[in-house]
Amino acid sequence: MMHARGNAGPVRRNVLAALALAAVVPGISGCEQKPDPTTEETAAPKPEKSSAAVDTPTIGPLPVVGRSDLLAAAAAAADEVAAGNSLPKSNLQLTNRSFELRLPFACDGGILGKWGEWSFDPKTRVLRVTFRPQNWGDDPIFNRIAAGAAYDTAEGFWIERPWTRAEQCPPVPEPSPVSKTDPGNRIAPTPVTSGSVDGSLALVQYFSPDAPRTLRRGNRPYTYTAKIAAEGQAPPLGLRIKLVGRIAGFTDGQPIHCVLNTSSKPPICGIAVEFTQVILEDAATGESLTEWGG
Repeated sequence: MMHARGNAGPVRRNVLAALALAAVVPGISGCEQKPDPTTEETAAPKPEKSSAAVDTPTIGPLPVVGRSDLLAAAAAAADEVAAGNSLPKSNLQLTNRSFELRLPFACDGGILGKWGEWSFDPKTRVLRVTFRPQNWGDDPIFNRIAAGAAYDTAEGFWIERPWTRAEQCPPVPEPSPVSKTDPGNRIAPTPVTSGSVDGSLALVQYFSPDAPRTLRRGNRPYTYTAKIAAEGQAPPLGLRIKLVGRIAGFTDGQPIHCVLNTSSKPPICGIAVEFTQVILEDAATGESLTEWGG
């Protein structure tokens, strides 16, 4: 009996030591401690990783090609042809793009738009407008511009004053100076015409032999007749047509072809297009008076 009581002392001391250690070191007893609710609620949440680390840019429709872009592309093409080089590859980006271009006519001074006519009757207050595209079906220049592509006819408009991006009526030139030798006579200005031999840049639509004839304008003019409502209201100070369509391009993919007749004059260039809409506008206000197509 004395021997059993003697061994109980060390065992008891070990048990007490274990309990003391468990009280000092959390979790050593095998019991889980409950987290402090206050600490858990105020802890900042971990940011979640985004499934799309890189944003993919959205590609929208290409902007409409305007007069300034067409003039720049035509100048680049004419420059290369005049130098005997190939057409610029930079122009290829214009093919199959939409375009808009305005051509003024009925302007004060009468130097523009010989392809259009207009009249205004002050008594009836009726405005009459007639214009038509030019037909180049038998023109050898446009046959060369087509570069071997088969077509029945070609229609379009010359871009007058291709040295400016302006689409409104030009300012009226100042009167010619009086001749010192004969003060009673004024020097007559040089007449300006817009015939096919005088143009240098044209919007041209080639019609293939199998194209529907209903798409061709032919000899049918665009006509507009309207009575100005307000009595005493003046007619428009100028008119212009807005041409809307698609840059079609030639068989080589280029949108513009140029031909050189003589080294002393600039090349003659044609922009291959498809006209989809023709709009008659008041040149002063930009108001649309009527439209065809579309």
